[in-house]
Amino acid sequence: MKPVMTVLKNNYPIIIEVLVCIALVAGVFNIPIKKEEQKKFDVSEISSVSEICELATLRTYYHNVAVYERKPEGAEKIISDILTWPFNDLLKTGYKQFWMEYSGTVDIGIDLKKDKILINNSDDGGIVDIYVPDAKVLNIDADSFSDPVDETGLLASISGEERAETYAAAQNNMRQEAENDQALLRRAKNNTKTLLERYIVNLGKEMGVEYTVRWADNPW
Repeated sequence: MKPVMTVLKNNYPIIIEVLVCIALVAGVFNIPIKKEEQKKFDVSEISSVSEICELATLRTYYHNVAVYERKPEGAEKIISDILTWPFNDLLKTGYKQFWMEYSGTVDIGIDLKKDKILINNSDDGGIVDIYVPDAKVLNIDADSFSDPVDETGLLASISGEERAETYAAAQNNMRQEAENDQALLRRAKNNTKTLLERYIVNLGKEMGVEYTVRWADNPW
């Protein structure tokens, strides 16, 4: 029988958005531009896009329980039952299980290493077209594991490899939960859009230009 590795979710993930410091926002969204530079400015070459994406990243906290369990079956079970009869239920020959609590974080945002934010302000009416790709899981970190609680029967022990596989399964579970949480992914993307729009509108004010952002559903 293959080992059963499951991750039991005891608690909903606690969602904490990375809050933007007032001073930091002021620095990013109100960059002064000299008058002689205004004509040369091109919105499509904004150097602060990466900083804006970083500020918009969501960090979620998870606290769950991972369980590993293995029961003997087939020929192994038949032999163990014969050897330990009539104490099979008491001795649990070949049976092993352990569980542990773990905590970790998942960062969700726009991955500029794989995707691009497209910005075009060729419209003379001050219309700025922007395409923002979907948010993704950027990083996972299962940073805290409790001491495992073991339960083993006769002639059974839990190996280091089995523990390592369970640790890996816990991290993979956190990633899958985050990737399947469409509300979180939308929130991270919307945060990026909000900060980009504020940046461009405020930058236009510094230049004496009234920009209006228009969101594109598809890249060009």
